[in-house]
Amino acid sequence: MDIPKEEMDTILNGIRDFILIISPDREILVVNDAFLKHMNYRREDVIGRKCFDVFQEVTRKSSNCHKKCPLDEVVRNQRHCQVELTRLGADGKPRYTELTIFPVWEKKGKISKFIEISRDITKRRKDEKEIQNRLVKMVEQRSRQLKETNERLLHQDKMASLGKLSSSVVHEINNPVAGILNLVMLSKRILEEDGIGAESIAVFKQYLDLMETETRRISRIVSNLLVFSRQSKIEVVKFDLNDLIDQILILNSNLLKINRVRVVEELEHNLPLISGSEDQIKQVCMNLISNAVESMTASAERRLTIRTFAKEEDKAVCMVVGDTGTGIPEETIPKIFEPFFTTKKKGKGVGLGLSVVYGIIKEHGGTLYVDSDPGKGTRFTITLYRELKSARTGGPMPDPVPGLARPGQNH
Repeated sequence: MDIPKEEMDTILNGIRDFILIISPDREILVVNDAFLKHMNYRREDVIGRKCFDVFQEVTRKSSNCHKKCPLDEVVRNQRHCQVELTRLGADGKPRYTELTIFPVWEKKGKISKFIEISRDITKRRKDEKEIQNRLVKMVEQRSRQLKETNERLLHQDKMASLGKLSSSVVHEINNPVAGILNLVMLSKRILEEDGIGAESIAVFKQYLDLMETETRRISRIVSNLLVFSRQSKIEVVKFDLNDLIDQILILNSNLLKINRVRVVEELEHNLPLISGSEDQIKQVCMNLISNAVESMTASAERRLTIRTFAKEEDKAVCMVVGDTGTGIPEETIPKIFEPFFTTKKKGKGVGLGLSVVYGIIKEHGGTLYVDSDPGKGTRFTITLYRELKSARTGGPMPDPVPGLARPGQNH
Protein backbone atom coordinates (compact mmCIF):
# COMPACT_ATOMS: atom_id res chain seq x y z
CA MET A 1 0.00 0.00 0.00
CA ASP A 2 1.46 3.37 -1.07
CA ILE A 3 1.70 6.01 1.64
CA PRO A 4 0.52 9.50 0.54
CA LYS A 5 3.35 12.01 0.12
CA GLU A 6 2.02 14.29 2.88
CA GLU A 7 2.01 11.43 5.37
CA MET A 8 5.49 10.32 4.29
CA ASP A 9 6.82 13.88 4.71
CA THR A 10 5.25 14.04 8.18
CA ILE A 11 6.92 10.75 9.16
CA LEU A 12 10.33 11.78 7.82
CA ASN A 13 10.19 15.26 9.37
CA GLY A 14 9.30 13.76 12.73
CA ILE A 15 12.56 11.79 12.81
CA ARG A 16 15.54 13.51 14.47
CA ASP A 17 18.13 11.61 12.40
CA PHE A 18 19.13 13.12 9.05
CA ILE A 19 17.41 11.32 6.17
CA LEU A 20 18.05 11.61 2.44
CA ILE A 21 16.68 9.57 -0.46
CA ILE A 22 19.21 9.52 -3.29
CA SER A 23 18.85 8.26 -6.88
CA PRO A 24 21.33 5.78 -8.44
CA ASP A 25 23.05 8.69 -10.24
CA ARG A 26 23.59 10.48 -6.89
CA GLU A 27 20.78 13.05 -7.10
CA ILE A 28 19.02 13.98 -3.87
CA LEU A 29 15.30 13.20 -4.21
CA VAL A 30 14.00 13.69 -0.65
CA VAL A 31 15.38 15.23 2.57
CA ASN A 32 13.83 15.69 5.99
CA ASP A 33 13.71 18.85 8.10
CA ALA A 34 16.37 17.61 10.54
CA PHE A 35 18.94 17.45 7.72
CA LEU A 36 18.05 20.91 6.39
CA LYS A 37 18.26 22.47 9.86
CA HIS A 38 21.57 20.78 10.62
CA MET A 39 23.13 21.82 7.28
CA ASN A 40 21.48 25.28 7.29
CA TYR A 41 19.85 24.70 3.86
CA ARG A 42 16.50 25.36 2.24
CA ARG A 43 14.78 22.41 0.61
CA GLU A 44 14.98 23.94 -2.91
CA ASP A 45 18.76 24.32 -2.43
CA VAL A 46 19.14 20.56 -2.08
CA ILE A 47 16.52 18.68 -4.10
CA GLY A 48 17.75 17.62 -7.55
CA ARG A 49 21.42 18.29 -6.81
CA LYS A 50 24.24 15.77 -6.56
CA CYS A 51 24.89 14.71 -2.97
CA PHE A 52 28.65 15.29 -3.19
CA ASP A 53 28.10 18.82 -4.59
CA VAL A 54 25.90 19.68 -1.63
CA PHE A 55 28.47 18.52 0.89
CA GLN A 56 31.33 20.12 -1.03
CA GLU A 57 29.54 23.46 -1.07
CA VAL A 58 28.69 23.49 2.61
CA THR A 59 32.21 22.52 3.66
CA ARG A 60 33.92 24.65 0.97
CA LYS A 61 36.04 21.62 0.14
CA SER A 62 35.58 17.99 -0.78
CA SER A 63 34.39 15.85 2.15
CA ASN A 64 36.11 12.52 2.76
CA CYS A 65 33.12 10.65 1.28
CA HIS A 66 34.84 11.23 -2.10
CA LYS A 67 37.75 9.05 -0.99
CA LYS A 68 35.50 6.13 -0.19
CA CYS A 69 31.92 6.72 -1.35
CA PRO A 70 29.52 4.67 0.80
CA LEU A 71 27.10 4.40 -2.14
CA ASP A 72 29.79 2.64 -4.20
CA GLU A 73 30.35 0.24 -1.31
CA VAL A 74 26.62 -0.62 -1.24
CA VAL A 75 26.65 -1.33 -4.99
CA ARG A 76 29.84 -3.40 -4.74
CA ASN A 77 28.73 -5.51 -1.77
CA GLN A 78 25.01 -5.65 -2.66
CA ARG A 79 24.06 -4.84 0.92
CA HIS A 80 23.71 -1.91 3.28
CA CYS A 81 26.79 -0.34 4.86
CA GLN A 82 27.66 1.91 7.78
CA VAL A 83 30.57 4.35 7.88
CA GLU A 84 31.81 7.34 9.84
CA LEU A 85 32.49 10.55 7.95
CA THR A 86 34.24 13.74 9.03
CA ARG A 87 32.77 16.99 7.72
CA LEU A 88 33.20 20.61 8.65
CA GLY A 89 30.20 22.21 10.32
CA ALA A 90 28.89 25.73 9.74
CA ASP A 91 31.32 26.96 12.43
CA GLY A 92 34.29 25.52 10.55
CA LYS A 93 34.97 22.86 13.18
CA PRO A 94 35.04 19.14 12.32
CA ARG A 95 31.80 17.25 12.85
CA TYR A 96 31.64 13.46 13.06
CA THR A 97 28.75 11.72 11.34
CA GLU A 98 27.64 8.11 11.56
CA LEU A 99 26.04 7.28 8.23
CA THR A 100 24.08 4.20 7.14
CA ILE A 101 23.04 3.55 3.51
CA PHE A 102 20.20 1.15 2.67
CA PRO A 103 19.60 0.13 -0.98
CA VAL A 104 16.05 -0.15 -2.38
CA TRP A 105 15.85 -2.82 -5.09
CA GLU A 106 13.74 -2.96 -8.26
CA LYS A 107 12.15 -6.22 -9.39
CA LYS A 108 14.86 -6.67 -12.01
CA GLY A 109 17.60 -6.63 -9.37
CA LYS A 110 18.72 -3.06 -9.92
CA ILE A 111 18.92 -0.38 -7.26
CA SER A 112 16.13 2.11 -7.63
CA LYS A 113 17.28 4.45 -4.86
CA PHE A 114 19.40 4.77 -1.75
CA ILE A 115 18.09 5.71 1.68
CA GLU A 116 20.72 7.51 3.73
CA ILE A 117 20.23 7.81 7.49
CA SER A 118 22.86 9.71 9.43
CA ARG A 119 23.33 11.28 12.83
CA ASP A 120 25.80 13.71 14.34
CA ILE A 121 28.02 11.81 16.82
CA THR A 122 30.40 14.69 17.51
CA LYS A 123 29.32 14.93 21.16
CA ARG A 124 29.67 11.18 21.61
CA ARG A 125 33.16 11.23 20.11
CA LYS A 126 34.08 14.19 22.31
CA ASP A 127 32.76 12.37 25.41
CA GLU A 128 34.68 9.22 24.44
CA LYS A 129 37.86 11.28 24.02
CA GLU A 130 37.38 12.90 27.44
CA ILE A 131 36.77 9.49 29.03
CA GLN A 132 39.89 8.13 27.32
CA ASN A 133 41.96 11.09 28.57
CA ARG A 134 40.61 10.61 32.09
CA LEU A 135 41.45 6.90 31.96
CA VAL A 136 44.99 7.68 30.77
CA LYS A 137 45.43 10.13 33.65
CA MET A 138 44.02 7.60 36.11
CA VAL A 139 46.41 4.92 34.83
CA GLU A 140 49.36 7.32 35.08
CA GLN A 141 48.34 8.33 38.61
CA ARG A 142 47.85 4.70 39.62
CA SER A 143 51.24 3.80 38.16
CA ARG A 144 52.88 6.55 40.22
CA GLN A 145 51.07 5.36 43.35
CA LEU A 146 52.17 1.75 42.73
CA LYS A 147 55.76 2.88 42.21
CA GLU A 148 55.67 4.89 45.46
CA THR A 149 54.09 1.94 47.30
CA ASN A 150 56.74 -0.41 45.96
CA GLU A 151 59.49 1.95 47.12
CA ARG A 152 57.92 2.13 50.60
CA LEU A 153 57.63 -1.67 50.74
CA LEU A 154 61.24 -1.99 49.69
CA HIS A 155 62.33 0.42 52.41
CA GLN A 156 60.15 -1.22 55.11
CA ASP A 157 61.36 -4.69 54.23
CA LYS A 158 64.95 -3.54 54.14
CA MET A 159 64.61 -2.09 57.63
CA ALA A 160 62.94 -5.29 58.87
CA SER A 161 65.69 -7.40 57.32
CA LEU A 162 68.30 -5.04 58.73
CA GLY A 163 66.84 -5.45 62.23
CA LYS A 164 67.06 -9.24 62.05
CA LEU A 165 70.51 -9.00 60.49
CA SER A 166 71.74 -6.60 63.18
CA SER A 167 70.69 -9.01 65.91
CA SER A 168 72.66 -11.79 64.24
CA VAL A 169 75.66 -9.55 63.56
CA VAL A 170 75.81 -8.45 67.22
CA HIS A 171 76.37 -12.07 68.23
CA GLU A 172 78.81 -12.57 65.38
CA ILE A 173 80.89 -9.53 66.38
CA ASN A 174 80.74 -10.26 70.11
CA ASN A 175 82.73 -13.48 69.70
CA PRO A 176 85.86 -11.98 68.11
CA VAL A 177 85.60 -8.87 70.31
CA ALA A 178 85.50 -11.05 73.43
CA GLY A 179 88.47 -13.04 72.12
CA ILE A 180 90.50 -9.91 71.42
CA LEU A 181 89.65 -8.50 74.86
CA ASN A 182 90.80 -11.71 76.55
CA LEU A 183 94.09 -11.65 74.60
CA VAL A 184 94.69 -7.99 75.54
CA MET A 185 94.02 -8.69 79.22
CA LEU A 186 96.25 -11.77 79.11
CA SER A 187 99.04 -9.77 77.47
CA LYS A 188 98.78 -7.05 80.14
CA ARG A 189 98.96 -9.65 82.90
CA ILE A 190 102.06 -11.24 81.36
CA LEU A 191 103.72 -7.83 81.15
CA GLU A 192 102.87 -7.01 84.75
CA GLU A 193 103.85 -10.36 86.25
CA ASP A 194 106.54 -11.93 84.11
CA GLY A 195 108.11 -9.13 82.17
CA ILE A 196 109.17 -9.45 78.56
CA GLY A 197 111.30 -12.45 77.70
CA ALA A 198 111.95 -14.43 74.50
CA GLU A 199 109.08 -16.77 75.25
CA SER A 200 106.75 -13.83 75.96
CA ILE A 201 107.63 -12.21 72.65
CA ALA A 202 106.69 -15.41 70.78
CA VAL A 203 103.42 -15.61 72.70
CA PHE A 204 102.71 -11.93 72.01
CA LYS A 205 103.32 -12.50 68.30
CA GLN A 206 100.86 -15.37 68.31
CA TYR A 207 98.33 -13.23 70.18
CA LEU A 208 98.80 -10.37 67.70
CA ASP A 209 98.23 -12.71 64.76
CA LEU A 210 94.99 -13.94 66.34
CA MET A 211 93.85 -10.40 67.11
CA GLU A 212 94.62 -9.33 63.52
CA THR A 213 92.56 -12.23 62.15
CA GLU A 214 89.61 -11.48 64.42
CA THR A 215 89.81 -7.74 63.76
CA ARG A 216 89.76 -8.32 60.00
CA ARG A 217 86.72 -10.58 60.46
CA ILE A 218 84.92 -7.81 62.36
CA SER A 219 85.85 -5.28 59.67
CA ARG A 220 84.52 -7.58 56.95
CA ILE A 221 81.22 -8.10 58.79
CA VAL A 222 80.75 -4.38 59.44
CA SER A 223 81.64 -3.45 55.83
CA ASN A 224 79.12 -5.90 54.45
CA LEU A 225 76.49 -4.64 56.88
CA LEU A 226 77.11 -1.04 55.81
CA VAL A 227 76.84 -1.98 52.14
CA PHE A 228 73.57 -3.78 52.79
CA SER A 229 72.05 -0.93 54.82
CA ARG A 230 73.13 1.89 52.50
CA GLN A 231 70.12 3.78 51.13
CA SER A 232 70.73 4.58 47.47
CA LYS A 233 69.08 4.62 44.09
CA ILE A 234 69.56 1.66 41.81
CA GLU A 235 73.18 1.68 40.71
CA VAL A 236 73.77 -0.61 37.76
CA VAL A 237 77.14 -2.34 37.93
CA LYS A 238 78.75 -5.55 36.74
CA PHE A 239 79.24 -8.04 39.57
CA ASP A 240 79.99 -11.68 40.32
CA LEU A 241 77.01 -13.50 41.79
CA ASN A 242 79.24 -16.04 43.53
CA ASP A 243 81.16 -13.28 45.36
CA LEU A 244 77.87 -11.72 46.43
CA ILE A 245 76.64 -15.06 47.82
CA ASP A 246 79.88 -15.48 49.80
CA GLN A 247 79.37 -12.04 51.37
CA ILE A 248 75.76 -12.85 52.33
CA LEU A 249 76.79 -16.17 53.89
CA ILE A 250 79.41 -14.37 55.99
CA LEU A 251 76.76 -11.90 57.19
CA ASN A 252 74.42 -14.76 58.05
CA SER A 253 77.03 -17.14 59.46
CA ASN A 254 75.83 -16.72 63.04
CA LEU A 255 72.15 -17.06 62.06
CA LEU A 256 72.98 -20.29 60.22
CA LYS A 257 75.14 -21.54 63.10
CA ILE A 258 72.68 -20.97 65.93
CA ASN A 259 69.93 -22.63 63.86
CA ARG A 260 72.23 -25.57 63.06
CA VAL A 261 71.78 -25.16 59.31
CA ARG A 262 74.27 -26.92 57.04
CA VAL A 263 75.11 -24.94 53.92
CA VAL A 264 75.84 -26.73 50.65
CA GLU A 265 77.39 -24.47 48.00
CA GLU A 266 77.25 -25.66 44.40
CA LEU A 267 78.67 -22.56 42.71
CA GLU A 268 79.80 -22.84 39.12
CA HIS A 269 83.36 -21.59 38.68
CA ASN A 270 84.16 -18.69 36.35
CA LEU A 271 80.55 -17.54 36.36
CA PRO A 272 79.92 -14.66 33.88
CA LEU A 273 79.39 -11.23 35.42
CA ILE A 274 75.81 -9.92 35.46
CA SER A 275 74.42 -6.37 35.31
CA GLY A 276 72.19 -4.88 37.96
CA SER A 277 72.01 -3.38 41.42
CA GLU A 278 74.36 -5.33 43.65
CA ASP A 279 72.66 -3.95 46.78
CA GLN A 280 69.20 -5.06 45.65
CA ILE A 281 70.32 -8.55 44.64
CA LYS A 282 71.97 -8.84 48.07
CA GLN A 283 68.60 -8.07 49.59
CA VAL A 284 67.02 -10.81 47.46
CA CYS A 285 69.58 -13.31 48.78
CA MET A 286 69.11 -12.08 52.36
CA ASN A 287 65.35 -12.57 52.18
CA LEU A 288 65.54 -16.00 50.58
CA ILE A 289 68.13 -17.25 53.10
CA SER A 290 66.21 -15.80 56.04
CA ASN A 291 62.96 -17.44 54.86
CA ALA A 292 64.75 -20.74 54.29
CA VAL A 293 66.22 -20.75 57.81
CA GLU A 294 62.85 -19.93 59.39
CA SER A 295 61.15 -22.70 57.40
CA MET A 296 63.61 -25.28 58.77
CA THR A 297 63.24 -24.54 62.51
CA ALA A 298 61.13 -27.68 63.01
CA SER A 299 62.99 -29.90 60.53
CA ALA A 300 65.21 -32.77 61.58
CA GLU A 301 67.50 -32.20 58.61
CA ARG A 302 68.42 -28.57 58.07
CA ARG A 303 70.22 -28.17 54.77
CA LEU A 304 70.43 -24.95 52.75
CA THR A 305 71.59 -25.50 49.18
CA ILE A 306 72.72 -22.61 47.02
CA ARG A 307 73.49 -23.41 43.41
CA THR A 308 74.62 -21.15 40.55
CA PHE A 309 75.12 -21.91 36.88
CA ALA A 310 75.32 -20.10 33.56
CA LYS A 311 72.76 -20.38 30.76
CA GLU A 312 74.90 -19.58 27.75
CA GLU A 313 72.02 -19.82 25.26
CA ASP A 314 70.12 -17.10 27.15
CA LYS A 315 73.18 -15.05 28.14
CA ALA A 316 72.00 -15.38 31.72
CA VAL A 317 73.02 -16.65 35.15
CA CYS A 318 70.75 -18.70 37.42
CA MET A 319 70.67 -19.06 41.18
CA VAL A 320 68.74 -21.79 43.01
CA VAL A 321 68.12 -21.47 46.76
CA GLY A 322 66.71 -24.67 48.24
CA ASP A 323 65.86 -25.74 51.77
CA THR A 324 64.60 -28.84 53.59
CA GLY A 325 61.87 -26.96 55.45
CA THR A 326 58.13 -27.38 55.77
CA GLY A 327 57.43 -26.42 52.16
CA ILE A 328 54.53 -24.39 50.77
CA PRO A 329 51.07 -25.86 50.00
CA GLU A 330 50.21 -25.70 46.30
CA GLU A 331 47.15 -23.52 46.88
CA THR A 332 49.26 -20.98 48.81
CA ILE A 333 52.01 -20.53 46.21
CA PRO A 334 50.09 -18.01 44.02
CA LYS A 335 49.69 -15.75 47.09
CA ILE A 336 53.21 -15.72 48.53
CA PHE A 337 54.35 -12.77 46.36
CA GLU A 338 51.45 -10.57 47.46
CA PRO A 339 52.40 -7.73 49.84
CA PHE A 340 51.61 -8.44 53.51
CA PHE A 341 50.68 -12.08 52.85
CA THR A 342 52.40 -14.25 55.44
CA THR A 343 52.03 -17.71 56.94
CA LYS A 344 54.20 -16.82 59.94
CA LYS A 345 52.85 -16.40 63.44
CA LYS A 346 51.98 -12.93 64.68
CA GLY A 347 55.10 -10.92 65.42
CA LYS A 348 57.31 -13.14 63.24
CA GLY A 349 56.91 -11.18 60.00
CA VAL A 350 54.74 -8.77 58.05
CA GLY A 351 54.77 -10.56 54.68
CA LEU A 352 56.92 -8.10 52.73
CA GLY A 353 60.01 -10.19 51.95
CA LEU A 354 58.89 -12.17 48.92
CA SER A 355 56.88 -9.29 47.43
CA VAL A 356 60.04 -7.20 47.53
CA VAL A 357 62.04 -10.07 46.01
CA TYR A 358 59.48 -10.27 43.20
CA GLY A 359 59.67 -6.50 42.63
CA ILE A 360 63.47 -6.46 42.49
CA ILE A 361 63.68 -9.38 40.04
CA LYS A 362 61.00 -7.77 37.86
CA GLU A 363 62.91 -4.48 37.96
CA HIS A 364 65.96 -6.37 36.67
CA GLY A 365 63.94 -8.02 33.89
CA GLY A 366 64.63 -11.48 35.31
CA THR A 367 62.41 -14.43 36.12
CA LEU A 368 61.46 -16.02 39.42
CA TYR A 369 60.09 -19.55 39.90
CA VAL A 370 59.16 -21.46 43.02
CA ASP A 371 58.95 -25.21 43.34
CA SER A 372 57.83 -26.69 46.66
CA ASP A 373 57.08 -30.10 48.12
CA PRO A 374 55.09 -29.75 51.38
CA GLY A 375 57.01 -31.44 54.18
CA LYS A 376 60.18 -31.75 52.09
CA GLY A 377 61.31 -28.27 51.16
CA THR A 378 61.20 -25.36 48.73
CA ARG A 379 63.40 -24.18 45.88
CA PHE A 380 63.48 -20.68 44.41
CA THR A 381 65.05 -20.33 40.97
CA ILE A 382 66.10 -16.86 39.81
CA THR A 383 67.39 -15.99 36.35
CA LEU A 384 69.32 -12.75 35.85
CA TYR A 385 70.72 -11.55 32.54
CA ARG A 386 74.24 -10.42 31.85
CA GLU A 387 72.85 -7.18 30.43
CA LEU A 388 70.09 -5.44 32.41
CA LYS A 389 66.73 -5.85 30.62
CA SER A 390 64.46 -3.28 32.20
CA ALA A 391 62.55 -0.10 31.54
CA ARG A 392 65.61 1.81 32.76
CA THR A 393 67.65 0.71 29.76
CA GLY A 394 64.83 0.73 27.23
CA GLY A 395 65.16 -3.00 26.59
CA PRO A 396 62.52 -5.68 26.81
CA MET A 397 61.37 -6.56 30.31
CA PRO A 398 59.76 -10.01 30.57
CA ASP A 399 57.47 -10.48 33.56
CA PRO A 400 58.69 -12.84 36.25
CA VAL A 401 56.44 -15.85 36.45
CA PRO A 402 55.91 -16.79 40.08
CA GLY A 403 54.08 -20.01 40.62
CA LEU A 404 54.45 -23.73 40.42
CA ALA A 405 57.32 -24.80 38.21
CA ARG A 406 59.76 -27.63 38.00
CA PRO A 407 62.95 -25.81 37.07
CA GLY A 408 65.05 -28.72 38.24
CA GLN A 409 63.72 -30.77 35.35
CA ASN A 410 64.97 -28.24 32.83
CA HIS A 411 68.52 -27.65 34.06
